[in-house]
Formats: sequence, C-alpha cells, structure tokens
Amino acid sequence: MEGNLDYIYNELRETRTELLTYLNYGQRDERILRYIKDELRDIEAALEKMENGEYGKCEISGEYLPYEFLQTIPTARSAGELAQIEQYCRKPIYS
Repeated sequence: MEGNLDYIYNELRETRTELLTYLNYGQRDERILRYIKDELRDIEAALEKMENGEYGKCEISGEYLPYEFLQTIPTARSAGELAQIEQYCRKPIYS
C-alpha cells in the first residue's frame, strides 16, 4: 500500500499547488474562495497525517478507512464521512 499512498500524496500536493495558485491569481469571489480555503485546510491536514504516519485512520474510532474510499476522497477524516457520502450514491463507493 506504500506505493499507493505515494500516489495519493502526490495528488494532494498537486491539488494544493493548484488551489494556492488560484488563491493568488484567480478571481476574488468570496463564495468560491471560502470553499477553496476549506479544501486547502483539509489537504494540509491529510498531508500532515501522511508525514506523521496517521493517514487513513478514522479520527473517531482509530480504525483504518478503506483504501478505495481514500482514493476517491483523500481528505476523509472519519468513517462517518463515508456513511454521509454513500447515502447520496446509488452504488457503494468501494466494494
């Protein structure tokens, strides 16, 4: 799974760079900027967890989240988020 985490790590870093670029040079619509800043906070938290070896653990139960879920939503923090998202999907996010 180590190689898989490298992929997620690189994707998070690339997304962070893109969002920071948008913040610095993009439009100044406060409605959009709020979402970008929230996403940046989530990305920073996920990157910090990766660097500390805590990435992928549910913040509530401490159990590991399914890798397939993390591939889809790499900033996920808990199994509760998985349940919230799955209620809007017709099919499970992971199988």
